[in-house]
Amino acid sequence: RIFLTRGFLAARARGEVTSEELAGVIAHELGHVALGHSRRRMIDFTGQNAAFMMLSAVLNRFIPGLGVLIANTLARALMARLSRRDEFEADAYASALLVKAGIGTGAQKSLFRKLAALTRSGGGAGVPAWLMSHPATEDRIAAIEANEGRWRLDQA
Repeated sequence: RIFLTRGFLAARARGEVTSEELAGVIAHELGHVALGHSRRRMIDFTGQNAAFMMLSAVLNRFIPGLGVLIANTLARALMARLSRRDEFEADAYASALLVKAGIGTGAQKSLFRKLAALTRSGGGAGVPAWLMSHPATEDRIAAIEANEGRWRLDQA
């Protein structure tokens, strides 16, 4: 299953999001489903919990009180890295699907630019990149454009 928020659908109804951008979001979410990201996250979460428990126990012996904080930060950074990888994979899946559907990736990139403008004015500023669960917008757009270049070579 995929879910779209009421806020996103309301933005579409107000004309702030195009039908093609909506298709891009749906294609992205279908990528998460098709690539098994939820299942993979559950497995990763189990491993992360085990590693956190062991690391915090060891660190707490040497750095009482701070060991748990250090272990938690390391665990969060690892999960954020895995989440960013999933986002890049879902973006690539969506791009391929959008190209095959004849929509192209322009709307996908324009929606990322809109989201970047919202996050600059909202929250997220000052969060270290290694703790972010989603890649930077510029990196996502660059990856989509790199895929486009590769697809053009494959078709030649």
